[in-house]
Amino acid sequence: MPITAELAVVATGAFFAALVMGSAGFAFALVVTGFWIYVLPPAAIVFLAAVCSLPLHAFGVWQFRREIEYRLLWPFLAGGVLGVPVGVQALQHIDLVVFRHLVGAFMIAYGGYGLLRSRPPVVRLKAGMARVADGLVGWAGGVLGGLALLNGVLPTIWCGLRGWDKRRARRVYQPYILATGVLIMLLVGFRADVDTSRLGLYLLICMPALAAGLWLGLRVFEWISEEHFRRLVLWLLLASGISLQF
Repeated sequence: MPITAELAVVATGAFFAALVMGSAGFAFALVVTGFWIYVLPPAAIVFLAAVCSLPLHAFGVWQFRREIEYRLLWPFLAGGVLGVPVGVQALQHIDLVVFRHLVGAFMIAYGGYGLLRSRPPVVRLKAGMARVADGLVGWAGGVLGGLALLNGVLPTIWCGLRGWDKRRARRVYQPYILATGVLIMLLVGFRADVDTSRLGLYLLICMPALAAGLWLGLRVFEWISEEHFRRLVLWLLLASGISLQF
């Protein structure tokens, strides 16, 4: 493939992934992989997706910084910090094709189930049990992140099941994705065999596309209603699950 076409695919993927992330606060890696898989090797996709998504999440967290409820966030973070190294280590021992198919099937089932319900299910827990459950979800999300950069899937689903509105949910799962993403990038970056000769060029091409996609996505987030936001997340989970089957 000519270098101009390759860079066009990289930039297009970055724009649409940033648009989705700005709208919903997650799914950057899932969306961008659907484009980059045709022009980049898997190790480069994981590393470059982590690098590109970090400033987007950092900007989103900065926007909501005064609204972050740390009492809700810390169990997720504690679990995620423990889970990411487990996932990175498991990369050497797990069949990633089977793993992606299983995770994708779960996302399809949950997304389809949620879309068929007129009212979303809500999990009610006492404060102590809720913190334990949040920590376990954070740990599982960290494991998925270390394995396949899917650290945002379970926390996003769980925040919805907790019955939190779109702003409260995003103020929890987006800082979580940012923190675990930094850890994933550090751990995977030291292990991945990435051709650094073109990495700078890819990043340079991605920056304008990322900025444009994020700007448009944040406008969408402010515009849509709570119900439309819920359905957007479910559709993204459904579509992402389908993409993991290929």
